[in-house]
Amino acid sequence: MAVSSNLSSSAGVNHIPPQFGQADASMPRSVLFCRSTLQCGHFILAGIPRGICHCNPRPAPMQAGTGTAVAHSCKAACMIAGMTNRLIRPRRLRRNSILRDLLADHSLGTCDFVLPVFVRAGEGIRHPILSMPGQYQYSPDVLLEELSEWASMGLRSVLLFGVVDPGEKDEEGSHAHDPDNAVCSTLRMVKRAGLELLLMTDLCYCEYTSHGHCGPLAGAEKAGRRRARGGKSADAANPPTVDNDATIHRLAQQAVIHSQAGADVVAPSGMMDHAVGTIREALDEANFTDRAIMSYSVKYASSYYGPFREAAESPPQFGDRKSYQMDFRRTAAEAVREANIDVAEGADIVMVKPGMPYLDVLSRVSASVPVPTAVYQVSGEYAMLKSAAAAGWIEEKPCVLEAMHAFKRAGASFIISYYTMEMIEWLNA
Repeated sequence: MAVSSNLSSSAGVNHIPPQFGQADASMPRSVLFCRSTLQCGHFILAGIPRGICHCNPRPAPMQAGTGTAVAHSCKAACMIAGMTNRLIRPRRLRRNSILRDLLADHSLGTCDFVLPVFVRAGEGIRHPILSMPGQYQYSPDVLLEELSEWASMGLRSVLLFGVVDPGEKDEEGSHAHDPDNAVCSTLRMVKRAGLELLLMTDLCYCEYTSHGHCGPLAGAEKAGRRRARGGKSADAANPPTVDNDATIHRLAQQAVIHSQAGADVVAPSGMMDHAVGTIREALDEANFTDRAIMSYSVKYASSYYGPFREAAESPPQFGDRKSYQMDFRRTAAEAVREANIDVAEGADIVMVKPGMPYLDVLSRVSASVPVPTAVYQVSGEYAMLKSAAAAGWIEEKPCVLEAMHAFKRAGASFIISYYTMEMIEWLNA
């Protein structure tokens, strides 16, 4: 069925083809279709001051033209009555790099990135992480040398993760509270060296516990006896899980210890309920009211963490972390709720983790909280890009840049990424 270009202004809304939706009964009756209506669904209102283009599900007001019944043709956009016959051409604003740079809505700078680093006790250690090419476990002395060089290149912020030997691990992760552990030693060394770096520290216990979970276990003694007998750790209906309230008080102690050593920002990552409020109270009582909390508010039980668990030597020895990390089958509404709870308890920054598979969540969260939102491009994302580039399947730099811009476009205030030093190099080139 074709729509005539000679429709008069008395042609009513009943002429709207059904595939373009129901007509609004409140619309004026002077509705005219363009010649290509059956292709694009566009029409104009003629003879009135303002018209509505119903090609958009949320109609936007448009100038209707000269006040006469005008039929018009269009291909890709609804032409307004009284305009010339030239098509709107969005490509005009992409014609050269200067125009594209001028009109870019998002940009990347070296200050947008935080580098995660792994530190372990010892001297002269620079141990490669096989599943994360270009990443290493460092001893504090070697890491200090690296940080000095990286700071001179433009690095501004780091996020420290501790790695401990199996013999230092126990059921409660006690080594995390040692003021001379690798993380605390590194903090003091960097502060003494006067490096202008923002020092963030991960607060968790998975690296420090013998079972690899993010805090002491509820019913740990009973579960330990089962494991010692070689039996199953628990039945499916009652899997062992982290003791939430015991863990948050230990996290508060860990936060104070890190702050005493020089941490500028502490980052609880275990997804424990009310950890932020407990940590904030402890920091304030210890006169660290100026230390910020970056909460891993939205952290999913993700399969993208595999390489990290090698790097931090922290895989769970039984079960998984689904009873405390988030379920990716839930909608972003849960993520917004989690983030807002943390903000109400005193979080200065919230985080979404992982990054690329959760851009929708990042967008919702960043638009819903009154504090900055970080995103963590996790180890699995990094490893996939590195592996594909090494195999020659992708060109690494443009793919990485595209991912980083996606994070910013989705609302990230800054990005935690193992690509930080490469990004700094590329941005400074």
